Amino acid sequence: MIMGGAGWRDSWLVLLCAGILSVTDTQESLCPKPAVSPNSLMVPMYSNVSLTCPGCNKTMSWKSHNRTLAPVKRVHQLLKNVRYKDVDNYTCFSKSDPVCSVQLLVKETLETPVIQCYLRHPKGRITCEWSPKERLPKWAKTTLITKIFNTITSSTTQKWPCTYNGTLNKVQCHIGKKLSQNPKLFISMCVTSLSDSRGSETESIHIKRLVQPDPPVNVTISPVRGAPRKLYVSWKTPELWTEPFYQLHYEIQYSVENSQYTSNVSATETYYMIEDAVMGRKHRVMVRAQDEFKHGLWSSWSVAAEGTPWKDDMQTLPTQDPSENDITFFTTSEDDYSTETEDEETPVKTVVRRYTLLVVGVNLGIFIILFMVITMRVQKVRWQLKLKGSKLRKLFSPFGAKGDTVKTDSILMTPCASPTTETNLIPTDHTDT
Repeated sequence: MIMGGAGWRDSWLVLLCAGILSVTDTQESLCPKPAVSPNSLMVPMYSNVSLTCPGCNKTMSWKSHNRTLAPVKRVHQLLKNVRYKDVDNYTCFSKSDPVCSVQLLVKETLETPVIQCYLRHPKGRITCEWSPKERLPKWAKTTLITKIFNTITSSTTQKWPCTYNGTLNKVQCHIGKKLSQNPKLFISMCVTSLSDSRGSETESIHIKRLVQPDPPVNVTISPVRGAPRKLYVSWKTPELWTEPFYQLHYEIQYSVENSQYTSNVSATETYYMIEDAVMGRKHRVMVRAQDEFKHGLWSSWSVAAEGTPWKDDMQTLPTQDPSENDITFFTTSEDDYSTETEDEETPVKTVVRRYTLLVVGVNLGIFIILFMVITMRVQKVRWQLKLKGSKLRKLFSPFGAKGDTVKTDSILMTPCASPTTETNLIPTDHTDT
């Protein structure tokens, strides 16, 4: 029988719906409510309760598995301030014969589990955890349910017991190694008490996305001799990452002591050189790891390591580019420096103050020299212009100007010649006619 494209799509939709429904069914069927006896009496915590049961109507004695209550002359046995220690089966006796029994239960409020799973090594086993907000009841039991689909319609379900750590208030479950190698799993968690049960949502997990290594170990910081702005950081791979299935890459986070600013850098090796450390200040460094393909989860941060860059007691000026100093010190807020003691601020401020005074002095000297050169140049130009102006005035001065005046008084005051004088002036001819 040959099916068209539409027929195949319909078939896949039917099979997919069948698989989804089967997962949904297990969410309710794998975490059923506990069976409660009809003779049970459920009361709130810290309440007062009267025990009674059919046939217990005379002077009787009550016994439980843990203790024998004093005989009473009334029908009811009163229990005050009921707590978890009072939860038990109580039996009414007439002389030595049991008459009836009642199971005393305390109402319990259970939280819905929220699962977090991880895989410390690709060939290890999956661990799932849950941290409830409140402590679990004494009789609570937690189970992890896994489901694998062998085919689209058939599946295999397994249950794994979990342990509860009351000190850490954490539930932890481990899945077998063989099952942990499956590429995809459906998981859920069920917590059950004497009177109630709660199940988590069924989650689909991919194994490669669960890989979360332990944090790196033995993080150390070493100063670099002759380099007051460098720190050499090294570490070792996680202890469980002994078999080199594939490599890890790392993230390094470092900060200056008492500073709210942090820097994050990446590395593929188990070492890193910090080249922008602050001179004379203590630094704090942490490292975390992730698989090289970045499919899995980051590990938690390692234990913080602390170290201080190399420092020469005789040095007075920074050995690096002054511009780098400016960037480093101005990016740190004033609040950070206000929290430090005066002794911690002195070395850094002394170097910065000397450098600042040096820069200001050099700039001021250059300005004074430039001002003097400009002033002298202006005076020289004005002097040259003054000389040229005097020469031009002498060359083009008008007639009658000062220095070139003609004494007209002598000309005008010269007496005119008389006729006699003129006659006398005419030469006479002494020759005879």
